Amino acid sequence: MKTRFHLFIAFFSIFLSISSLAQKLSLTGIVVEDNQPLPGATVSLKGGPKNTVTDIEGKFSLNDVKSGSYILQIEYIGYETKAFPIEIQAGEEIKNVGIISLRTKQKNIDEVIVTSTLKNSEARALNLQKNAINISNVIASDGIGKLPDRNAAETVQRVQGVSIERDQGEGRFVSLRGLPPFWASTTINGNRLPTAEEETTSRATAFDFFPTELISYVHVNKSFTPDMEADGIGGGVNFITKTPPMKQELKITLGSGYNAKADKGIYNLGLLYGGRTKDKKFGYLFNIAHFTRNWSTDNFEARRSGDEGVFRLELRDYNGTRSTTGINTAFEYVLSPKSSLYLKGMYGTLADDETHYKHRIRFDKFNSENNTARVELQNIHNKLITQLTSFSLGGNHQLKKGKIDWDISYYENEFKYGNIPDKQNNSYYVVKFTQSGVGINPDYIADHGNGPRAYWKADGGKLDYKNTEALFGFYSEPGFKMDASKLSFTDLELYRVNIKEKDKIVAAFNHEINESEKLILKYGFKFRDKERNARFSDIFYTWNNGTSPLLSDYGPYITNQPNGTKYLSELNAHIGNTFGPVLSASGMNQFWFQNQSNLKINASDSEALEYNKALGRNFDVFETQADAYGMATYKVNEQMTILGGIRLSNTRTKVKGYNVIENTLTPVENTKKYLAVLPMLHIKYTLNDKTNLRFALTRTFSRPNFGDLTPGGTYIEADNAYQGGNPNLNPTYSLNLDLMGEYYFSNVGILSGGIFYKSITDPVFQDSFIGTYNGISGVQFSAPNNGSAAWLGGIELGINRRFDFLPGFLQYFGAQLNATFMTSEMEKPSGRKVNLPYQAKDLYNIQLFFEKKGFNARLAFNYKGKYAVEYAEEDINDTYYGKYSSLDFGASYQVTKYLTLYTDLNNILNKPLIYHFGKNQDRPEQVEYYGVRGNLGVKLNF
Repeated sequence: MKTRFHLFIAFFSIFLSISSLAQKLSLTGIVVEDNQPLPGATVSLKGGPKNTVTDIEGKFSLNDVKSGSYILQIEYIGYETKAFPIEIQAGEEIKNVGIISLRTKQKNIDEVIVTSTLKNSEARALNLQKNAINISNVIASDGIGKLPDRNAAETVQRVQGVSIERDQGEGRFVSLRGLPPFWASTTINGNRLPTAEEETTSRATAFDFFPTELISYVHVNKSFTPDMEADGIGGGVNFITKTPPMKQELKITLGSGYNAKADKGIYNLGLLYGGRTKDKKFGYLFNIAHFTRNWSTDNFEARRSGDEGVFRLELRDYNGTRSTTGINTAFEYVLSPKSSLYLKGMYGTLADDETHYKHRIRFDKFNSENNTARVELQNIHNKLITQLTSFSLGGNHQLKKGKIDWDISYYENEFKYGNIPDKQNNSYYVVKFTQSGVGINPDYIADHGNGPRAYWKADGGKLDYKNTEALFGFYSEPGFKMDASKLSFTDLELYRVNIKEKDKIVAAFNHEINESEKLILKYGFKFRDKERNARFSDIFYTWNNGTSPLLSDYGPYITNQPNGTKYLSELNAHIGNTFGPVLSASGMNQFWFQNQSNLKINASDSEALEYNKALGRNFDVFETQADAYGMATYKVNEQMTILGGIRLSNTRTKVKGYNVIENTLTPVENTKKYLAVLPMLHIKYTLNDKTNLRFALTRTFSRPNFGDLTPGGTYIEADNAYQGGNPNLNPTYSLNLDLMGEYYFSNVGILSGGIFYKSITDPVFQDSFIGTYNGISGVQFSAPNNGSAAWLGGIELGINRRFDFLPGFLQYFGAQLNATFMTSEMEKPSGRKVNLPYQAKDLYNIQLFFEKKGFNARLAFNYKGKYAVEYAEEDINDTYYGKYSSLDFGASYQVTKYLTLYTDLNNILNKPLIYHFGKNQDRPEQVEYYGVRGNLGVKLNF
């Protein structure tokens, strides 16, 4: 692999030398509107064959231009076409026309409509989308800011075919076209990010740490070209950070709001300062965003096995404070009009200080002689921290017939817990108490051979979460309240996870060659050296000396449960009245400080390497990825363009873990190598200047998840079962067929529709088989394996249209609608045919907006159908993520050129997130409410 890297450096040195020596005869410039670059503008020499498109920074270069007189013409959707004469002198190496400003179209000569920034941002996004050869959707920064989407994941939930997974009501993972999040490529500035998350061991990046204020554009790529990283079966989402502006600019955002469920505040601050030196050679940008919000979540979880009734009900009350901080710095130095260098740095962190009280009603401990059961109280305090750091150095160099760009980057992402209960034992920290002999209404309990289960007599084993009387009427004592003098200490738990993933070097090189007026060649290389370390332990402590203490013994440190009486107020439930005293957050820490000498480790329940347990969660990954690609873009005529090429991706993965061999903890390791061969073909046919037809036939892949690759595993003696990973997994491949049609309205809008189909091979599933372990026969093994083929097909439809064709006041309204309908099939080893996991059958987005002069308002509805998360052998035992809908509102008013007021509302409908067993919601596993959040603020722009 070192040899490959040295070859990369050699190629880079050669072509950088060519860049500096080559004769230059080209036309360059920058297209802007009000200091904002206009990417995707069509630049042409009128009457001649030469034309090009501006890049993401509004820059263009027409290469190998002959001397003579020309008319330079710039076209852009929603803007007036600009044309002016230029003269290229013989022997002139370069002609820089400088900054070219466009202005938006006027409705007619008598009435000038002041165009909103929202319309301008959509124009920039649609021009990028229109001029791309692959199938994609683009969102611009101003458009992002018109809806209350606070992190990178939430920005893309409005795009057709895209959905997100949430944590505590906030967007976290991105899913494309109904496929698992780990089958989507999520990148920043073209580089896939390392992952670090508390429980997820997949390759999916959690984007709740990355604030939207740092984003300039979002590209949702439904099909890949060979110059893109192609390890995403569903597609890819590329977040492009902001770069130095053309003129000095200062933006300040101040906001504050309210979370109704938490009954506490929300605060946000944004700062952007950037510009260029007088000679325009040096550009700089400092972009900071900070968002603090108090939050609260009410959740209940019914533990059951299919149709066996509920053996445990958990009433979970979460309260916390989340702080997100993002910093983006960018510097650019222009060596010459055709050559520049850049340096970028980025930092993002999410710190979630969470207090959580969990009440567990143990129906499986029901005593039929006195109709009582056990209730457990868990006092939980933790601080979850995710931190991303990155640095990038790169350059862009125009050649006589093409260009070179290169980039060298470093990325590090880490998940850890804060110093709770202390720095040495930072963990997800739990102190548990138990109250026995609690009266339970026997009408709720039945035993059909599996032990006592609840809700059989109440509703036949099903559970209507909206019927609070049937749901929460299980206590037989009227006015029951948990009693601190009866709650006895059970155990203390230190649950520890630390994940650190580093891309120690990501080096990329691309060379584009304008071979002729019709043919563009491009090739490049990419190298990544990755290291990932995962550490886990779960230690339980019990009381060592005499009788366990009671909760009431800690009087100074107990308090009434915060917001306890408001628990599940959405359902008009009163079960919160049964919540008694709990340990305060500081009281939980004090319990540890005061009682360490009275606590002893319960080795039988604890999971750690020293107890030969949790072996599959302690492992290291060392992975190198070396990619090379070549492609050609051929313009057949003015209507048809064909892009064809191939990408080769070579992966070498070494995984180190642990196994127990002859009762001894033994390090084990495994190395897997494979070469992904990924041919790609794109055809774009332009019927006219408003209509595109696109076709794509591509092969993509997804590397196995990290957690599936661990060579270690744990043997559970009581179950005679072994749970582990499979380091010999093959990657999953997909052959993708896409067909899309687009019509662009002249007043900034689009009508689109298309179909897609994916033929998937080697999908990973959880396999189960009988084998021998350490001389023990009949062991039930559970490990991931590659399955047989699967497929996915669907239809996408969308329209974005202003109603300016209507009379009077109605002309200021508009709508954006899109829908995706999907179906799929895969076969389990048992022969059972099911849909792909995470594949919802339908996704909808509906937005209604109003724009007049400086006022913008937008109401957005988002819907995602249910989908299976995990399949069992029978439908009733399948686990589903329930259908989910949300309604959000955003509005702003530009008071002056420098001052804008804004307001937004999140989660107006306050619909619950639901996990359920089986296809219907009558057997819910988890029901969770987040409450409504509002925000009000000002934006200053100088």
